[in-house]
Amino acid sequence: MAAPDYLICLNCETPCYVFEWEDDQLTEAFCQVCGNDDPEQFATEDEFDALSRDLGE
Repeated sequence: MAAPDYLICLNCETPCYVFEWEDDQLTEAFCQVCGNDDPEQFATEDEFDALSRDLGE
């Protein structure tokens, strides 16, 4: 999987462009809006859409 153009911060749902992507996975990320830097709290656009659909059911 190629690196995404951006990730979505799951804390504030803001697109984030400051991140490191190595070996098809996220290694570091930083949300400039809320300060979140936990890689587990970021999602790709597709992952975020899937989470949103799951919560809507």
